[in-house]
Amino acid sequence: MFRFSKDMEYALISLVEMSRQVDETLLSARELSRRHTIPYKLLSLILQKLRGGGLILSEMGPHGGYRLARKPDSIRLKQIIKAVRGDERIADCLAVNRYCAQDECGCLIKPFIRVFQDKWIDFVENITLDEISTSEVRADGE
Repeated sequence: MFRFSKDMEYALISLVEMSRQVDETLLSARELSRRHTIPYKLLSLILQKLRGGGLILSEMGPHGGYRLARKPDSIRLKQIIKAVRGDERIADCLAVNRYCAQDECGCLIKPFIRVFQDKWIDFVENITLDEISTSEVRADGE
C-alpha cells in the first residue's frame, strides 16, 4: 500500500504548526521536536530540506527559528513532497528513460499505473497546506 514516510509526516506536522502561527512567530526545531515528539536530528534535516525547497524561512540566533515563506494557500502538497523526497513516481517504470522488461512483451498493467499516477499527481498539485491544516480535504475529493 502506498503511504507517506515518516519524513513526510514530520514535514507536514511542522508546516501545519507553522501555518497556525497567527503573527508569523518563529518556531525552533527544538520546540517543534518537543511538541510533537519528533527526533530532533531528523527534524532538523527535514526543515533544511523544506528551507531548500523555498517553503520555509529561517532566522539564526538565540530567538531564531522557522516560519512559512509563503501563505499556506499558496503551498501545494506536491511542492512539499518534492522538497522532502524529490521527484517520485508511483512506479519506477514510469520514470523517464527507465528500462522495464515488461515493456518488451506488452505490459498489462502499465496503463492502469499511468492513470493511477496521473490521478495522484492531480491530487497533490491541487491540495494546499491551508486545506491540510484546516482539515478541508474530504475523502470523496470534493
